[in-house]
Amino acid sequence: MTEKEATLGRWSKEFFENIHVLAKSGLTEAEARKILEEFLILSNATPKPKVMEIFNDPTKLEEVGVLTEMNPKPRDFMLRFLEPIMKKFKVEGVENLELLNPVLGKIPVTLISNHLSHLDAPAIFALLYGSGEQGRKIAERLIFIAGRLAFEPDFTRLGLYMFGTLLVCSKKDMADTPSLSDIMTKINMRAFRQSQKLQSEGKIISIFPEGTRSRDGRLMPFVDTVYHYVANKIVLPISLEGTEKILPTNGFLFNQATGKLTIGKPVLVGELPKKLMEFFPDNLEQIQFPGKGDKKQFLIDNLALLVGSNLNKHQHGTYRNLYKGDEIKQNVLIQVPSKPKEEIVILGSSNMSVAVGTLLANKEVKVTIYHPNEEECTRSNEEQRDVVHYPIYKLPPNMEFSADPSVCAKATLFIQGTNPWQMDEVYPHIKAEIQKNQAPIINVIKGFTGSNQGLILEDLQNIFGIDPNRLGVIAGANYPDQIMERKITGFEVATNHPDVHNRIQGLFNTGYIFSRPAINPSDTKGVQLGGALKTVFALAMGLVEGYFKKNLGGNVDNTLFHISNRFFHEMVGIGTALGGKPETFQGLSGLTDFMLACFGSDTRDRKYGFDVANGTTPDKITNGFYGLKVLPNLMKIDKEKYPILASAYMTVIQKVDFDKIAEELQSRLQRF
Repeated sequence: MTEKEATLGRWSKEFFENIHVLAKSGLTEAEARKILEEFLILSNATPKPKVMEIFNDPTKLEEVGVLTEMNPKPRDFMLRFLEPIMKKFKVEGVENLELLNPVLGKIPVTLISNHLSHLDAPAIFALLYGSGEQGRKIAERLIFIAGRLAFEPDFTRLGLYMFGTLLVCSKKDMADTPSLSDIMTKINMRAFRQSQKLQSEGKIISIFPEGTRSRDGRLMPFVDTVYHYVANKIVLPISLEGTEKILPTNGFLFNQATGKLTIGKPVLVGELPKKLMEFFPDNLEQIQFPGKGDKKQFLIDNLALLVGSNLNKHQHGTYRNLYKGDEIKQNVLIQVPSKPKEEIVILGSSNMSVAVGTLLANKEVKVTIYHPNEEECTRSNEEQRDVVHYPIYKLPPNMEFSADPSVCAKATLFIQGTNPWQMDEVYPHIKAEIQKNQAPIINVIKGFTGSNQGLILEDLQNIFGIDPNRLGVIAGANYPDQIMERKITGFEVATNHPDVHNRIQGLFNTGYIFSRPAINPSDTKGVQLGGALKTVFALAMGLVEGYFKKNLGGNVDNTLFHISNRFFHEMVGIGTALGGKPETFQGLSGLTDFMLACFGSDTRDRKYGFDVANGTTPDKITNGFYGLKVLPNLMKIDKEKYPILASAYMTVIQKVDFDKIAEELQSRLQRF
């Protein structure tokens, strides 16, 4: 039996389990069975479109073309089939469709939508078709762009006959089948030319700019090839929610899901020839090309904002940091303030500094990340993303990069964002500037430096000559990656000047970040030590985890949690000996951050220790590794007094096989 026959057999068997889904919508069991039987019969009887013949015989391109017309019989059936399944969907913004009436057939129109499911195109058609006279009028003009793989399965092909389709071939399809790349290129050129002709006749070309379905419901970057279908055209933005729940990817069972289709206001994207501008209504907005920069990328990003503006905030994905985090109930885009309340300069580019930059950008401020690499700054500004640390996420418009030290002159607040092992790469360039400007400097980076002082704020004071009253630290249990993803977390603040507290807390409070004073609000050393030491002990926890998993297998949660109290007790002892106040370590930057680093799913330091225990030395430096390396500058690593720290140091820095010291360490940790 072929794979296709097996799939068809499974489909036929499982498909009738949909009876109970249809019955929930009000159909009788007999009616449900009848409509399911009709689906199977019609899907098997409906052939692949003629355009698919081109791939077997490329000479048929001229004869067959790339357009497949709507077929009334499948359309009418699919409308009946989807109606009970999509009964709980609602349509919003129907009134915006009327804005298209003056331009249809005169100015080209393109519909764009986010992409969640194989059923998105049929869902858009069905929901528009059933939304009233104006919605039906628009639905009947839709021509969807469809890849060849959409026509292959009988199960999904039926829905594509509800409307006209233009065949195109994706870059991935071309890469996967290089023998067909030449004909695929010709198909794409033909499809674009025909799309222009169809738009001139009043048809609406419909596309999914993400290029493929989102696997988690969140917006992905829009592909650049969409530019040609939207530039200098009117765009109708559609936002979909819930279609991915109708037909999960792992089976053939439908669900009666709850969802929504939101119709945004049509917008002219780009410019029109003068002869067409006479038809352009005054009540439509226009997104014009920028005077400089990448025009294509500018338009593509703005399309994503048009779609995203009507989506739930959890679906914003790549573009989430472009919306104000302080606005909970509505989507409000971050703007560049004409008069910023703060000119914030972040000193150094790192994962945490960029994440903190996106957090601060929620306020009426301007954020500049100083980074001495001019090429990286230029690329990041042109593409509106951090090309090194977070190339996926778009950055807010009030956030930029600069390699010019003079940006420090106007700063009202500095954020110390340089990793400890990179201080000498950044601060010599800006030392004079930050000495002249007396703005506060708040450190957000955890870890030890390589100096005899050992902590970042102490280095700023003693090596770079910064007034200690200007210095502060903000820390907590958080990963920078999850700050970028806008997951709820918090910080605590400690400063040497009480007047700075409220100002910093206000900047670091949003709808997803919550900040408070440290237990000892002036214990900047203790807050720094909590964040620095936890990285070392997380690495040690990874060593223990790796050792026991390697030798015993399975999870070792019992062991890790059993020894965690002993780990933390030793950490507090070291932190107190180095000058922190004992109670400070009970706060967010101490105990809470220790728990995250030792047991969190994304901790880099624990992963580093785990790899070392399994015989692999990672190439990338972590704060925990660097901390172990430089701690001898600050203290004597006493094996009797600090057995955990000493064992980690011997393993990671002195390269002693952890298996040789694990037994001794185990005997010391099993009772405490």
